Amino acid sequence: MGGENSEIKNTQENQKKQNSSMRLFVWLGLAAVVASAAAGAGVYRVYAKTATDKFSLVVAKVLHLPALKVGGEKIPYLAYVDDLKAIHIMRDYDKAQRDAGAAPDRSPGADLTEEQMSDQVLWRLANNLLVEFAAKKYDVAIEDKDIQNLKEQMLRQFKDEAATNEELNKRYGWNMSVYEKKVMRPFILQTKLAQKIKDDQKTKEDLKTKAEQILQEVKNGGDFAAIAKEHNTDSTGERGGDLGWFGKGEMVPEFEKAAYSLKKGEVYPTLVESIYGYHIIKLVDRAIEKKVEKVRASQILFRFPDLLSYLDKAAKDGNIHLYLNIHSPFAELKASSSAQK
Repeated sequence: MGGENSEIKNTQENQKKQNSSMRLFVWLGLAAVVASAAAGAGVYRVYAKTATDKFSLVVAKVLHLPALKVGGEKIPYLAYVDDLKAIHIMRDYDKAQRDAGAAPDRSPGADLTEEQMSDQVLWRLANNLLVEFAAKKYDVAIEDKDIQNLKEQMLRQFKDEAATNEELNKRYGWNMSVYEKKVMRPFILQTKLAQKIKDDQKTKEDLKTKAEQILQEVKNGGDFAAIAKEHNTDSTGERGGDLGWFGKGEMVPEFEKAAYSLKKGEVYPTLVESIYGYHIIKLVDRAIEKKVEKVRASQILFRFPDLLSYLDKAAKDGNIHLYLNIHSPFAELKASSSAQK
């Protein structure tokens, strides 16, 4: 009998343990469901509403939610929100400066709209990442002395570092440390990269080879306007390279000399090199206006490498994807890239 009671007691205790485990499992399941629902609500608020409340930012941080993707690398939503907050502070600061009587050039951000501020932040974040990609390609790096030199230049404008931090806080809500990370380092990297790209002789040689091939195509009877539309690297490509009428002193000397030496309909026999790049020049017409000789010419320009053109191409090729439900400053970029293809 005693054995039976002991067995019954063990059975009851096992049953209690099973019930307790089941309740724990149920509560854990409910907690997971609640957490999942909360996370889902946070994700929705970030991507559908661009929310910046504490709950949404916590979700964005925990789940590492991106705002956009550039070349396969994601930029965190928190980075977008942080920079957006700073540009709002800057806009309000410029408004206060203008209201106090500051000249327009001293308060350039006073009239920025919400869309314009968001666009500027998105472009800055994307641009900084494109610069980082290019810096790795060209083996460009920031050195301690670069930071120190720029800091010294900046500090000379203020009484001391405390005054500098105070001004940065008023303008952006930042201190020197944050300003160094967000502004100084990208600026230094861009400056050094621009010089490296400008001095890239291999790219210049490749560009010249391509330009000579196109010049030969023109000499062989190719349609100048059509070729200009396809290969021109400046805005005249859209109108077949047409530069319109111009007189002496209106163009760089190398271009002017070549253009004025041609007869109507002629193409200059060699590439013309200027500070802008390699030009293929065709004289469209010439005329006398008020006793002044003017010419009308078309060109196919192969622009020398520079940071702006490099970044423009990189942006078009970079497959920039915006996750947020806001105005995209990259829409025209995609349209332009698709049209070129």
